[in-house]
Amino acid sequence: MSKSSYADVLCPDFGFSTGCEALKERGTLVRIGSNTGPVYEVVAVEGGTAWVREPRTFRNEALVPLHRLRLAEPLAA
Repeated sequence: MSKSSYADVLCPDFGFSTGCEALKERGTLVRIGSNTGPVYEVVAVEGGTAWVREPRTFRNEALVPLHRLRLAEPLAA
């Protein structure tokens, strides 16, 4: 079994599913888990995994299962 994120390694028994079934595709703004975390931009989607990064700095890239992502409000300009 391969681990795909820090959450898988640090908290393997905790269900991080957000319940958000909305379509997530390239360019979508999302949050990981709760609604209080930072906003990320989806760079690419392959199968059930999304590649995300910070939209302004293009840093903090991660591979995250789609079921852990929740749609976010658009960033203020």
